[in-house]
Amino acid sequence: MKDLTKSMDGRTLIKDLTYIAVPQDRVGIVGPNGSGKSTLLNLIAGKLQPDSGEVQLGATVKLGYFTQEHQDMDDSMRAIEYVKEEAEVIRTADGSVITAGQMLERFLFPPAMQWTPISKLSGGEKRRLYLLRVLMGAPNVLLLDEPTNDLDIGTLSVLEDYLDEFPGVVFTVSHDRYFLDRTIDKLTAFENGQIRLHVGDYSEYEEWLAKNVPAQSSADKEMNSKQNTVQEPAASAAVASPAREKVKFTFKEQREYETIDEMIGQAEQHLVDITAQMEAAFADSGRLQELVELQRQGEAELERLMERWTYLNELAERIAGKA
Repeated sequence: MKDLTKSMDGRTLIKDLTYIAVPQDRVGIVGPNGSGKSTLLNLIAGKLQPDSGEVQLGATVKLGYFTQEHQDMDDSMRAIEYVKEEAEVIRTADGSVITAGQMLERFLFPPAMQWTPISKLSGGEKRRLYLLRVLMGAPNVLLLDEPTNDLDIGTLSVLEDYLDEFPGVVFTVSHDRYFLDRTIDKLTAFENGQIRLHVGDYSEYEEWLAKNVPAQSSADKEMNSKQNTVQEPAASAAVASPAREKVKFTFKEQREYETIDEMIGQAEQHLVDITAQMEAAFADSGRLQELVELQRQGEAELERLMERWTYLNELAERIAGKA
């Protein structure tokens, strides 16, 4: 995105925004309703044209866009037919093949359910099926517009794990603090008609605001006021108000506590791999620059995980003390 500007209904939503996405970028987009978050996704997707500036897509970019809009589905089709209409197999980053049936099973459609007519699926199941179809398109730039609004906790858990392995770029509009903390490492915050770019997850952004911005931003007010069924307010409260005593894990904290050691190990191995790639690419300045950025992101992610490990283990000790 270069010098991107867009006005709608007489209001300038985006002005002179410049951002270059790099491999494995995880960018959250936050702000009040109507501030321009979905507009930004639509500009990236080419559904809207900017008033000035431009969006440049690399030659190999393939977009996948999970929108809030209702998707027309042929109710007579079966779930697996709907997915196979997009693709029967996809290749993962390591070159292995995943079939449509395997992806359906991963996203909580067991074999018996895969042949269910779409007409018999619930609204949430149809949204899950639509998400799966987007992913079966094998995008390397994924746009997610409020995924936590319509997806159940089980699906979100699978999606979070999927994004851990996703090698491409992700832009996510969300009001769900936990989902943002779990999946992003940068923020684009719409604040009082301006856009702030912040490196870090949402909790880190909130801490930065508390230290540097006297008045609460409009983005933060919206985040605090909007509650939905999949938010984990207790988890965010632990960051905002450390003195508040918690006596049990939330469902998601329990799952995170059980996997945090493995996640740290993976993050450490990721940095080792990047270092080896940097040694091999010392003569390629372009690739080396990409790897330096990946290393910076990897170090930031490892630091975040270590802080999270400390919090979860301290919480576990307090829980054990209450037992």
